[in-house]
Amino acid sequence: MEAATSTSLFPTQTLGHVLMTRFRSVPFYLVAVLLHVLFLLIFGTYAVSERSAGVITQFVAPDQKVAPGPPPPPPPPPPEQKKNTPVQTAETKSIAPRPRMISTPLPSQAMTIPTPVPVPMEMNKLAQLPKNIKVNSMYQHRLNSQARSTAIGRYGGGATKADQLEGAVYRALTWLQKNQNEDGSWGGSYKASMTGLALLTLLAHGETQTSKQYGETVQKGVQWLMDQGRKNKNVFSAQHSEYQHAIATYALSEDYALTQIGDLLTVLEGAVDKIVTSQSPTGAWEYGYNNKMTRPDERPLGGDMSISGWNIQALKAAKNAGVHVKGLDEAMRKALDFCRASYDDKTHRFGYAKKGGGSDSLLGVGILGMMFLGAGDSKEARSAIKEASSRVKCDWSKAGEANSYMWYYITQAMFQGGGSYWVSWNREFRDTILKNQMADGHWTVPGSKDDVPVRPPNAPETWHAQVGNPKDSPVYHTSMLCMMLEVYYRFLPTFK
Repeated sequence: MEAATSTSLFPTQTLGHVLMTRFRSVPFYLVAVLLHVLFLLIFGTYAVSERSAGVITQFVAPDQKVAPGPPPPPPPPPPEQKKNTPVQTAETKSIAPRPRMISTPLPSQAMTIPTPVPVPMEMNKLAQLPKNIKVNSMYQHRLNSQARSTAIGRYGGGATKADQLEGAVYRALTWLQKNQNEDGSWGGSYKASMTGLALLTLLAHGETQTSKQYGETVQKGVQWLMDQGRKNKNVFSAQHSEYQHAIATYALSEDYALTQIGDLLTVLEGAVDKIVTSQSPTGAWEYGYNNKMTRPDERPLGGDMSISGWNIQALKAAKNAGVHVKGLDEAMRKALDFCRASYDDKTHRFGYAKKGGGSDSLLGVGILGMMFLGAGDSKEARSAIKEASSRVKCDWSKAGEANSYMWYYITQAMFQGGGSYWVSWNREFRDTILKNQMADGHWTVPGSKDDVPVRPPNAPETWHAQVGNPKDSPVYHTSMLCMMLEVYYRFLPTFK
């Protein structure tokens, strides 16, 4: 009993009780150390288990030190990231992932994003076309297909089919495009003038550097002329410059009128100045741009009508384009004086290098020159156009090398003159030119199926081919005859 009583009064101590009693007797700093060790053991076990499961909760650079403690939770992605980031699941494998925008900051509402202006072609060294171009009203009808069709219907006398005529023009333009030289020029021996004529044909149809179909073709041609001008002090060719330079200047002036590319002026102003300063005191232009009046007996007017015709057209185009060159207006006034001085009241013709004589080819040159110089309603112009209507015919079977030149000028003169003269000529030339176009779009020498004229048997010593080079001739005739078919919309009939 005593033993039992003693046991009940002093029960046996458990292991936990003993440990707790001992723990309370341990100093407090040792307790803190033990707790830290225990915490680190638990954290290390947790991290190892997470890595073994293949889940990376935070990227840590190799040399980055992380303070002890549980890692912070990753920040939630922004709403845009959640929206654009695809979730790859078995059900969405066939859905293409949306583009991620994580690394590209989204613009704020205050930021202005410029709208890119589409450029259809590489502008190379030329500037891009300026906005809000105001084209001279003289060129309005060539700017688009609807305007061209309207002009054909209005000035074609109701008998000219726009689709048939435009089809022929497109074939010719495509032929010119395919036969452009690699360097951007056209022709062979007379590249500057052939390039100018080809460009004038394209520009007459409203095709500029921005044209969808012919833009690159125009750009390459213009760039070639610009390069020639820059290399040769704004003169496009030293060979027969009185013709070649004038035609090239004419083309660049029209391009500037339609595009207003400022860089064109870096050459164009100098080119126009060359024409102005090379004019003879009488108002004409001479071979080699010689204005010293060195042949007063043979050429008392200081030049001839044929050369002067191209230079007058170039000055008129520069004036229309707004090119400002000192002496331009005075040069045009003097050129009109020359036209009047070469006109013969008895024959109603314009002489070649002096009053009297002349040819049917020069009739159109003199008439158009006076019209472009503001004297289309003068007695000289009216009498000459009446003379031309009775003399000049557009008969392919009786034509020759010079007819493209003559018909080119006569067609414009008749169109600007209007009335019964135009109605009759329109019917005649239109059918002839359409009927004799080759299947590939170009025209041969009038009266022939050959691109280069063959010297006739027993021809006189004075006979020569106007454009004898095999690369020049088809470009020349195609351009001249195609511009005849473009006459309805090329220039407004403002001189009648």
